[in-house]
Amino acid sequence: MVQRDRLVQTFLELVQIGSESKNERAVADYVTAKLRGLGYEVKEDRAGDDFGGNAGNVLAYKPGSCEGLSVMFCSHMDTVPPGNNVKPIVDGNIIRTDGTTVLGGDDKAGIAAILEAVTTIEEEKIAHGPIQVIFTVSEEIGLLGAKHVNFDELPKVDAAFLFDSEGKPNEICVASPYHIDLTATFHGKAAHAGLEPENGINAIVMASKAVASMKLGRLDAESCANIGIIEGGRATNIVTPEAVIYGEARSLKKERVDEIIGDMVRCCEEAAKEMGGTVDVKIEESYGAIDLQPDDATVQLAGRAARRIGLEPELVKSGGGTDANVFCGKGIPATNLGVGMTKVHSVEEYLEIDAMEAASAFILAVIEEAKA
Repeated sequence: MVQRDRLVQTFLELVQIGSESKNERAVADYVTAKLRGLGYEVKEDRAGDDFGGNAGNVLAYKPGSCEGLSVMFCSHMDTVPPGNNVKPIVDGNIIRTDGTTVLGGDDKAGIAAILEAVTTIEEEKIAHGPIQVIFTVSEEIGLLGAKHVNFDELPKVDAAFLFDSEGKPNEICVASPYHIDLTATFHGKAAHAGLEPENGINAIVMASKAVASMKLGRLDAESCANIGIIEGGRATNIVTPEAVIYGEARSLKKERVDEIIGDMVRCCEEAAKEMGGTVDVKIEESYGAIDLQPDDATVQLAGRAARRIGLEPELVKSGGGTDANVFCGKGIPATNLGVGMTKVHSVEEYLEIDAMEAASAFILAVIEEAKA
């Protein structure tokens, strides 16, 4: 049975360990020690080496003590800034900050819930099938840790559960969009803006024409597009020779996101041609979609686990991306679940202890339901 006081204590310890993206070393050491103490085979990959981080993903495995499905539980170790020197305040069912930092419930609530559940399994000698635990790095800056996991080296996974969302664990994410990034670099021609502007080609104007002709924002119920950054120019008296725009497109359907990004590329090329300049466009898939069906093993297992702890399962869709998107893109059927975090990425962030406790109980229920 989940020990609420211990769960809260673990969470408080975790949030007071600074772990902004690329600086997860201390948390990685903390969870490694915990998992090894519970008899897990633990290794750390070298993901951080590839993008300047000081830690890799923590990968843990324990063979089954009985026949059953192989299940995976995952959360990420990094937080957004300001995430150092967190001073958590417990107020009844709520844990919040003192208002100077984020709390870090995103995603240390998930880590705490998983650690409490696997601790309970060992203490109570609960029979279980194969269990994997993955704690990733640098999720907040592009799902970098998950993208560097060598999935070919992992043991078989029948169902994966990530705890990185608001709400409770009965809110089962079955759909989350494909995400494609766009970077367009416009090349014009420099000239003195006061003496001979007619001899220049302004790359900022080129970029502006491209953006103005794009269909952006909410495009349909399942799709959206955005231009988030424009860079260019060094001085007001120079006709700007180069400008760059950064944007993205998202959709639950692959053919639709390809259509949207194709239209954005066309707008860039037409604007450059109209003004006599050129443009280099780079498109890159940031992550694939979560596209689970109601009869998939992960969804069925999650539904039974939710009911086992007295919650009615709800199948939900999300417009954002998490490590679960990366896992699904690599063929691992993963869903993302609620763990009680609220107002994340702000100094107003807080956590509902009841929901975090429910997430731990949900994990135990998954273990029971996964037995053969």
